[in-house]
Amino acid sequence: MKEHICGLRYSMSDDPLSTIAAKNFSCKEAWFHMFKINRNTPRTKMYIDSMAAFSAEKRRHAELNFKWIIHPFSSWRFIWDVIMTVVYMLSFLTIPFSVSFIVMRHDELQLDKFNFLIYTFCWLDIVCNCMTGYYDKKQIRIELKPLKIFTHYLKTFLIPDVLSSLPWDHITLPWRALPGKDSNHIITLLNLLPCLKLIRYSYVNWQIFEQFTHLEVMYFYFEMFSTPLLGFYIIFWASCLCYLIPVLVLHFGHYSPDECPECWITGLESNSAAFRFQYALFIVVEKISASAYGSYVPRTDGHVILSCSLMMIGRVLELMLIQIKAGRKESKSKFQEIINQVSAYTRQKQLPKHMRIRLVAYYYYRFRNSYFREKSIQGNLSEQLRQEIALQSSHRLVENVAIFKTLPKYILRSIVKNLKFELYLPNDVIVKAGAQGDCMFFLSAGTVAVLTPTGKEVIISAILT
Repeated sequence: MKEHICGLRYSMSDDPLSTIAAKNFSCKEAWFHMFKINRNTPRTKMYIDSMAAFSAEKRRHAELNFKWIIHPFSSWRFIWDVIMTVVYMLSFLTIPFSVSFIVMRHDELQLDKFNFLIYTFCWLDIVCNCMTGYYDKKQIRIELKPLKIFTHYLKTFLIPDVLSSLPWDHITLPWRALPGKDSNHIITLLNLLPCLKLIRYSYVNWQIFEQFTHLEVMYFYFEMFSTPLLGFYIIFWASCLCYLIPVLVLHFGHYSPDECPECWITGLESNSAAFRFQYALFIVVEKISASAYGSYVPRTDGHVILSCSLMMIGRVLELMLIQIKAGRKESKSKFQEIINQVSAYTRQKQLPKHMRIRLVAYYYYRFRNSYFREKSIQGNLSEQLRQEIALQSSHRLVENVAIFKTLPKYILRSIVKNLKFELYLPNDVIVKAGAQGDCMFFLSAGTVAVLTPTGKEVIISAILT
């Protein structure tokens, strides 16, 4: 059947902004064109299932009075999401480290000067989000009205994005103090607000999933990438928290570092942030792997809770990796389970050894080491797909039988549809001379011999797999 070429992409002259090839756009027009829906973005392929729906959505966006609204499926939004994914992945490292080991340093007041660039990108992202439509999963439509866009953003991430994108260490500098009697609880909590950026991890995970889907990479590889990535971030964040807990204890208890001998942050060989992070990292890795307490045995309530949590998180991560790996091998595991059942069946029936070998060989030939439910899979397919699969899986039959080569495809499909799969093991008798025939056999793969009553081979038909 000839492949259909959709003509809708060439019939959108009613949309004045869609005919790029018809005229040369100015920079402004080209810029606004990037705000329109693009059929090559991952979200368009995920949510727009026809060219007619794409054309209607493109026309609806062009008819808006607000030309500055960015379509969520546009090329600009796709590029910006990629940029912000990288920015967030960096911020998940730099912001917790800066807050814990620089801003909340227990022996010296310091300022975070590195994250200003990240905060700049975050503010640009806030503006961009206020201008970008969203896909309403309940209504199954794309919302492009400015007021609804802002309301939706306000209900989700607007407030955390704003609070976590301000340099609170600079804003609160006149009131900041080292741990002790002058500690201010409110100022301490304000300096922790940039860590709210971590709630954006779900956004990053979703963007990575979209990229894997767009590149048609198996879901197994997405899980194998995202799970270790989550484990890496958890270890890093826990290392920052390991240092932050005793500092918060000092601030909220109005203790100076000298008044807390149980705090591990006092008495270290070096006062550098890198050394303190390294020491905290060793503590966390030992806890999450449940190997030992390390050089510091937790005594305060905060560190005891952190240690117990890390041990449980470590086991959960291990189980997640095992589950992913087991899911990858699920079909092979089911096949081995069936082979074990067959072996138990032969033992219970006390079958001879050669019968056991033939039974196991049948399953190996039938499923090729991977078990699957063919009827269940085909039951979810359309009739057209089932016919195409049957024809493709029987292509050797069509190639090897001369009378089939000249038949039209619709007749071949009818023949293939009524074929019944039969598997014969070596030395099996297919049909005997003189037996009444009620079917015709077509050899797809293997070797068939015709024997005389004396056992002499007169015809050998062989087809290699």
